[in-house]
Amino acid sequence: PDALRADDIVRFPRGATAGSCLHAVFEQCDFTDPLSWKQAIDNALLAYPLTLAGFSVKEQKKRLAGMVLTMLHDVINTELPRGIVLGTVGPHQRLTELEFSLPSAGLSANTMNQVLKSLGYDVPRLTFSRLQGYLKGFIDLVFEHAGRYYVLDWKSNHLGVGPDHYAQDAMSQAMTEHSYRLQYLLYSVALNRYLSRRVPGYHYDTHFGGVLYLFVRGARPGWKAVDGSAAGVYFDRPAHEAIARIDALLNAESIVSAS
Repeated sequence: PDALRADDIVRFPRGATAGSCLHAVFEQCDFTDPLSWKQAIDNALLAYPLTLAGFSVKEQKKRLAGMVLTMLHDVINTELPRGIVLGTVGPHQRLTELEFSLPSAGLSANTMNQVLKSLGYDVPRLTFSRLQGYLKGFIDLVFEHAGRYYVLDWKSNHLGVGPDHYAQDAMSQAMTEHSYRLQYLLYSVALNRYLSRRVPGYHYDTHFGGVLYLFVRGARPGWKAVDGSAAGVYFDRPAHEAIARIDALLNAESIVSAS
């Protein structure tokens, strides 16, 4: 880390509070308006106080704000799959914290394990009791680009200090360890249902763009993996069959609403 700039996001604190802080920044700022970024950062740091050992309170705030501003600039200007650059995604093209509720009465871990395995998804074996009620959650960001809709999840995981630590293999390991693939499959089911009710002539293969998990400490224009792909950017576009089969397990009507 000694070779890193003082304002590198790799130096940012770790843990749940730090993650909530970074999420709040992305939630509040307008990607297309850099003038909105400072206020979003100040609000987030106020809501989620963090400390940097060895610095005064004033210096801590300055350094933390500098780290987040640099990170925000890097993430928003990184070219993502499909030629997406978040700096071109305006407020009218995005839904933040899309709330969903999926019926799950009677769903068993064994059944879900069998379906996920048959679909080829590497997910740690599930062991939950038979579910009753609903699976509820929030999708960090849904946005539209070139007529397609994407799920995006911000990840603040500290995987290391260089681009190799945020290459596909490293991110894939984190995706497995934290069951993020199951998470985004459920998000995709929820968004697919949401869009089918709101987009005229909706068809999954035409309108569903895929899923982006951005490991924000590593996503920056200058960091590339050995294969040339952008560091910190994990992308998948689940096959329609996969989403349809998981959807079939949740065979009652869902309630999906923007908040």
